[in-house]
Parts: sequence; structure tokens; C-alpha cells
Amino acid sequence: MISYLKVRNLAIVEEFAIEPGSALNVLTGETGAGKSLLIDSLEFLSGARGSSDSIRSGAEKMSAEAIFHLPGETGQLMAVRGIEMDESGELIVRREISTNGRGRVLLNGSPVAVRDLVGAMESIIEIHGQNESHQRIAGQSFRELLDQYGGHRDQIDRTASAYRSWGEAQAQLGELRGAVRDRELRLDLLKYQIDEIGKARLDPAEEEELRTERTLLTHSGEILTATAGSFMLLDEDDSSALAQIGRARSLLHPLSSRIESVAGMAEELEEIRIRLQELSRSLSAMGDSVRHDPRRLDEIEDRLALIERLKKKYGGSIEEVLRHFQKSSEELEQLNDHEMALAKLQTAESKAFDSYADAAGNLSERRRTASAEFQAAIQAELDDLAMERTTVRLELTTLAARDSRLMLDGRETAFGPEGYDRIEILIAPNRGEEPRPMQKIASGGELSRIQLAIAAALFKHSPHSAAATLVFDEIDAGIGGAVAEVVGRKLRELAAANQVICVTHLPQIAGFGSTHFRVWKEDSAGHTRARIARLDSAEERVDEIARMLGGTSVTESAKAHARELLERGQAASQPA
Repeated sequence: MISYLKVRNLAIVEEFAIEPGSALNVLTGETGAGKSLLIDSLEFLSGARGSSDSIRSGAEKMSAEAIFHLPGETGQLMAVRGIEMDESGELIVRREISTNGRGRVLLNGSPVAVRDLVGAMESIIEIHGQNESHQRIAGQSFRELLDQYGGHRDQIDRTASAYRSWGEAQAQLGELRGAVRDRELRLDLLKYQIDEIGKARLDPAEEEELRTERTLLTHSGEILTATAGSFMLLDEDDSSALAQIGRARSLLHPLSSRIESVAGMAEELEEIRIRLQELSRSLSAMGDSVRHDPRRLDEIEDRLALIERLKKKYGGSIEEVLRHFQKSSEELEQLNDHEMALAKLQTAESKAFDSYADAAGNLSERRRTASAEFQAAIQAELDDLAMERTTVRLELTTLAARDSRLMLDGRETAFGPEGYDRIEILIAPNRGEEPRPMQKIASGGELSRIQLAIAAALFKHSPHSAAATLVFDEIDAGIGGAVAEVVGRKLRELAAANQVICVTHLPQIAGFGSTHFRVWKEDSAGHTRARIARLDSAEERVDEIARMLGGTSVTESAKAHARELLERGQAASQPA
């Protein structure tokens, strides 16, 4: 439910803030006072298209902000959508738009896209007016209401799951069929690539080894000169480093047993001699191993060129080339066995589609059963709303589709994850007329009352299925007297489990409100501004209802009648 709503710079609204009650909230005021602006602000917060033309003259931007307290399941749904929720279950929605057309949306302080706002608000608030009722009860949206009424959640989930499984099987089959169409060309290509890589007998470690050997062969002359010269200086004759170190150690040796520091230096000289001896041997071995071999160098260059060419064709490393070899070998094996693989996937795809068709068929049967019950329930509510001459009919149809896999009654039929039913509400305003699509012939007031009838039927069947906040606009168009009282009672029934906000011109409906707001206009500093106030006392409400009854002249008899309407409306909401 909405616990707080604040609007700034919307049309003639400079600023107003209200705290709606948890049950039935009524908004009253003279025509043109700005009651519809509150509905406009709620539509704006629900994701309706924002326009800079709606910004109050002289202001740079308009904004709307609301605090919603959500039940546990709805709060969990927000968390699934990625909206951070705390333990209080509070959702703060803020949206603004500037004169330059730029806007932003915040949910609990985090910026989101308008489409995400629309998705979040779907389960929180429903606005029923001319445009909203048209959208809510036509086509796809009405199918959702029928599924709510029939309790089809499990069947919808099974149908959607079967649809996804069939889609996956169809995609796999399509990939294999595409491969089979080009099978011969693909086979030739795969065989060539496998043969080319296979003949190379690649080893991930060999490239580095080859590069090292190539360096040695390329610089063999320099290496031989350097190693031979170094060996000569270290260990070739009596003047070599090893010979000189040996003599130095011999000179120190007699003193080693008597002077500790000399013994240490003698040991260091011995260690140096041993390390130089090892280095000398390594230089000798390297000199012996290095040879000038132009033929071997050419072989290495050719091998490295081959490796580089394969890397460019099949990957940036030998490992990637070998992975390509493995993948190509597996694909070749699959193509060689394509007939068996194709038959297997065709069987799997066919079974998956049959499972989907069974699930969608079961869902359709349940919808047809539920539609008859829902239709009767809506008709009963319409009769109460003085629309007894109006006949309502729920029609389940399908749409034709070319090249569709699904055949119903000999016709190719469109289908999707929620089945194949297209559901529409038809009405005949008068007896004897052929029912037609409601949005084509119903007025704004009729649409609102039909939506009230739908909401009431849904509520009576499943009290907790409606959104937390229901908003009704123009619901009293073309009615009065006893019918208005029936509308008020139905709104009050809905408000027993849901917050309801209703803009009304009728005193009979206003009397049923548990929370009453009055909207009026006032002129200040050359500007007209809309104002709103909550009527907390009974006398304030009596005066407002009397104004609605008597117009500009409020008489004592009008007040008496207003008091009677208020008492009757409030008594109707008390438990028996």
C-alpha cells in the first residue's frame, strides 16, 4: 500500500503531499480542481510516459515520490528483480523529469530504467481509468487475470518449461540440419584441417626448444670462440686462473692449521677453485656440443615457419591448434554419424513438442472451464452496477500463423510459452445486440465499472490475488442514486483486503470512504494552484458531501442528507 505520496510542479500543482489510508480513500472536489492530477502522478510513478509539457509553468522539473509498504511475497519479488529491500518491506519510488526532457527513476535510492520501473510496479498498483482499463482488460493482460482467477500458475510454469525444452531441442536439431546441408564441403574442410595438423605432430614444448637451438646454431662461431677463449683463461696452462688459485691456496695451506682467519681464506679459495673447475668443464662441454650445421638450421627454420602458419590459421598457440584439432575430429565423427544423430535429435525434438502441446492443451482446457465461471461472476457484478442490460462474454480464440508447428482444427496456430489462447472480453451494451470488443464500444465510465466488476469478481474468488493498491478514476460516470451506493459498497468490499483510491463526483460513493481528501483550486500571486487536504473530522466530511449534493449553496437539508450518507456508508463497513 501507499503510505506517502508527494508531488511537485505537476501542471497546476506546486506541491502537495498526502498519507493515504489502508482501506478506501476517496478524492472529491469541483470539476477542474485537479483531482485527476493525483491519478496522473500515480501513472507517472508507474512508468507512464512523462512529458515536459506537464511541468508547472516557471518550474525547471517536476517530480513524484511515493513510499510503498509491501507484503512479504511482493517484497521477495522486488528482491528477485534486483531491488534492494530491507526488513521493513519499504519501497521508495521517485521519478522526475526536467524541461529539457531528461528524467530519472530511483527505487530505494538506486537508479533504474523506466522499463524496470514498469515491471516493478505491475504487482504493486493497478490504475483503472479510460486508458488503463482498456490496456488491462484487453488481450494478453486479460489472459493474466483469467489465469489468476483460475489459479493456473502451476500449469503456466509447466507449459513455459516445456516450451523452453522444445526450443532447446529445436535449436540443436536446426544446427545439425544446417551442418548436414553443407556436409560434403564441411567434411572435406575438416579432413584437410585434421590431416594438416595431424601431420605436423605438434608438441607444446617444442617451439621454445627449437628457438633455443636456432639461436645456438645461428651464433655457433661466436660461441666457439668465446667458450674456447674462456676455457683457455680458466684451465689451459700454468698461467690459467685455476693454476694461479691453486698456487695461492698452496701458499696459505701451511698457516691454516695455526691461524684461523688464514684457514677461512684457504677454504674460500678452495670453493672458488671448485666452482671455476665446474664452469671450465661446462665451457668445454658447450664448445664440444656447438657445431656449425647449416642443414639443421634450415630444418629448424622450416619447422618454426610451419608452427607459425598453423598458429595463424587455427589459434594463437600450439595448445589452441591442438584444441582445434580435437574439436574438428569430434565434429568429423558426428558428421560421419549424422544420420543416427539426426534421427536421435528428431525424436527428441518431436517428444519435446508433444510434451509442450500436452501442457498447453491442459492449460487451455482449464482456461475454458475458468472462463465460464469468471464470465458468470463478472456478469453478476455488472448486474449490481446497473449494467444488467450489458451482456459480457469471455472469448478464447487462437491466432493463425504461417509455418506453425501447432495445428488446431486444421489451422496453423500461433503459440508461445504461455500457451496458444488469445482471450478477449466482448460486451453487448443492450439486449439483443451482438457482443463486440469492449474497448471499441464502451465509454470511459463503463470501462471503469467493468474493471470494478472484474476486480470484485476476482477478489471474491481469491481475496489476496489483486495488487496491493487499486486506483479507480471516472468510475461514477453516468450513474447516480442507488447504483452509486452499490458502487460504493463494492469499492468498500475491495478495500477490506486492498488499499483503494477512488476519484469520485458522487456523494453516495464519497460516504463510503474510510479516508477522505478534498481537492480545490486557489489563486495566489497571479497563479492558480491546486491544493489538497485530508478531511479528518466528521463535520468536515459532512460539509464536503453537502457541497457535492447542493453545489454552490449548501443548505441544512443538504447537510442532513450528507450526514445520513456518511453514517450509512460508515455503518456498511462495520462487521455484522
